[in-house]
Amino acid sequence: MTCTGSFPSVRSGESVELYGAFTEHVSYGRQFRAERYEVRLPEDSAAIERYLASGAVKGIGAALAKRIVKRFGDDTLRILMQEPERLAEIKGISDRMAREIGARTAQQEDEREAMLFLAQYDIPLTLGMKIYRIYGREMYRILRENPYQLAEDVDGIGFIRADAIAAKTGIRADDAFRVLAAAVYVLETVLGEG
Repeated sequence: MTCTGSFPSVRSGESVELYGAFTEHVSYGRQFRAERYEVRLPEDSAAIERYLASGAVKGIGAALAKRIVKRFGDDTLRILMQEPERLAEIKGISDRMAREIGARTAQQEDEREAMLFLAQYDIPLTLGMKIYRIYGREMYRILRENPYQLAEDVDGIGFIRADAIAAKTGIRADDAFRVLAAAVYVLETVLGEG
């Protein structure tokens, strides 16, 4: 059985919940066609330690992951995300290092949420990361108001892909941004054919 689709890499300790349906392929037999997914962070101490030791958070290796999880147990990820200053309670972690780890954890959580959001528009992970790097949190507003902006700013997204994204966000066919983007696309296509 194979799984088709574009999914993020999964780190040790994480799990993925897939939603979709089984299909029958003429040559390859039974396959699972995933329509969406959710990456789940680890919940128990052992899985959290594996997750952190895998390099999930820059600056935390296997030895430090062990000490952090020993101190905070199943509450470790909540501490990392909500009270990172408490990491300074662990020998070898300064206040500054605790703040840096907290900032990196928050950044990674923001990226994870962004990738999950973009996946609902069939945007692959690599393209999603480009969008996130260009716009940051502004991407939510851009996708809601004018997804055609992506065609102008992001390599790998042209009018056709932006139009598909726009349709999924509920942008109407007669929307002014769509009309303008379509006109530019047609002109560029005609001029390109020379």
